[in-house]
Amino acid sequence: MFNIINKSELIAKDLEFLISQQEYVKSIPSERKLAVKYNVSRNTIREAIEILQNKGIISLASNSYHINSPKEDYDWLEFFGKKSNHRVKNYLIKNTVTEANKKIAQKLKVPLATPIHYLIYKRTINEQESAKTLSLDYIYAPEKLVEHLPLNKLLEHSFWDLLVKSYRGTPIKEYQNLSIESVNFEEASLLAIPVRAKILQRTSIVNLNNNFIYFVSKKVPENVLLMQVDKDKNNE
Repeated sequence: MFNIINKSELIAKDLEFLISQQEYVKSIPSERKLAVKYNVSRNTIREAIEILQNKGIISLASNSYHINSPKEDYDWLEFFGKKSNHRVKNYLIKNTVTEANKKIAQKLKVPLATPIHYLIYKRTINEQESAKTLSLDYIYAPEKLVEHLPLNKLLEHSFWDLLVKSYRGTPIKEYQNLSIESVNFEEASLLAIPVRAKILQRTSIVNLNNNFIYFVSKKVPENVLLMQVDKDKNNE
């Protein structure tokens, strides 16, 4: 079964939900109070808080964890057809059709050797007239799901943007896991960061009407992991 999360991840998701519902507005409770609330150790709470910090949801100030201005993950916006005012460009690194090996077949719930579209692209964003690297994204999707997408538009549109437009009205669900990982030599070169540097890795299974897509995004936290969403779009 994919994506069995641990206690700290579960608590982080619950805290994120409570923040989104304005249960907590300016700050979250202390580690001690949260440990009592969730009946876990303070170390587990610290791990949950680290997840929220890496996502840019909270920050430490004056010995308390303050809630930052509302932000959304850029990929998450695109799953639901929303946009940011920032200009993102994609640089395609790999675009090929291959056969599903055992691991990918399990992720996509398809038979071995099923034709799979394999994409890798680097995402950059123009911010204050300078380009910064957002992430390195890996996408595995059944060829039958991708064959009608206008992949020639990937420079200006993300894979998710093209998918949402092509399957407008089809329910999309995402199951994700976040972890801190180190990058290898090739990834470090593409992301312009040191070898073995720490990145935030988001691994997802996206369910599009019982067709599955396996998505791995290696994000550079200190650049633009999160983007501000204007209030009108946030209320859509």
